[in-house]
Amino acid sequence: MEAHHPDTVASLLRVAACLLLVAAAAVGRNGRLLGKSVERQTAPDAGANAAVHLLDDGSVVVNSTSLAPDVSGYGGPVPVVVTLREGRVAQVQPVLPNDETPLFFGTLEEAGFWRAWDGLTASVAVTARVDAVTGATYSSRAALANVRAALAAAQSHAPAPSPSHPEAKTIAALAVLLAAAVLPLFIKSRRYRATQLALDILVLGLWNGLFLSHARLVGWAGAGLPGNTPDALAAALLLARAFLYPLFGRREHYCLHVCPFGAAQELAGRIPARKWRIPPRLVRALTAFRRLLWGVLMLALLTGLSASWLNWELFAAFAWRAAPPLLLALAAVFLVLAVFVPRPYCRFACPTGTLLKLAEANRKEQ
Repeated sequence: MEAHHPDTVASLLRVAACLLLVAAAAVGRNGRLLGKSVERQTAPDAGANAAVHLLDDGSVVVNSTSLAPDVSGYGGPVPVVVTLREGRVAQVQPVLPNDETPLFFGTLEEAGFWRAWDGLTASVAVTARVDAVTGATYSSRAALANVRAALAAAQSHAPAPSPSHPEAKTIAALAVLLAAAVLPLFIKSRRYRATQLALDILVLGLWNGLFLSHARLVGWAGAGLPGNTPDALAAALLLARAFLYPLFGRREHYCLHVCPFGAAQELAGRIPARKWRIPPRLVRALTAFRRLLWGVLMLALLTGLSASWLNWELFAAFAWRAAPPLLLALAAVFLVLAVFVPRPYCRFACPTGTLLKLAEANRKEQ
């Protein structure tokens, strides 16, 4: 470790403080920490908590809330209600309200995800192949696991079937994450870096919707890491890049080598154009604005005033089919600015980047 680095204890305390801040936000928003409720429990109503309900008309309604409590999507658990009439699936819908991000529910709705089981018998539907939705991979996999748990319960009240083998997109994402973890330590080629940045955008961002954000960090803090092993490994790799690498002198490793939106800005900056020179005083002012913005947003989250901003970090633009037009427009504006100013969103606006910087050693920001 270089001589100017702070001691290890101080670095660990900074990381711990940031993680505790995220944990506090998860408890305040979801009432859970790592999948466990931290609220005082009252005596349960057996009828209200029953997973399977038989209606007078012979329909079967299954709520997966108690069947797959450890399965989480982008922002938290994604319980579903499955209704079967005359032995066939009549409707699949999410249990609302819940902790999942509305943006990603919109992605699933637009992709026709909730209608994929319509008309199938329970025995066929429980094994039907329904692919994860590009750009909402975590949410669709979590919803898929909940649907299968509900269908299995409708058949015999049995546990959910074993998860299927990892999809090609998951394997590709793990490969890109492992490459980003190791290769930049040894390869300094400009051509290689362009390749890595492109893979971050295409594989992690657009194909898998895989990145860190406050919504995802709070979701993981509340519900725990994904129960699916490949997804849990991907989550662990992201967190290691963000919080462990800086302890060994690799500052901003996640932001510089993994983040899909950061990669998009850097590639945009390679477009030939006259670059703008920002006066140092303005750089300092914009940096102070980013920190102030993060402080206000975290205060709103921790006090319960508002958590809606979690849906507006620009990473959500990778779920472009369901992202609000205003969010897409903001992402486009920052990408255009990135042609003239290096990584403007990362340097002057990003709340997640601010949190990660706070977890690192003190240093003068450029």
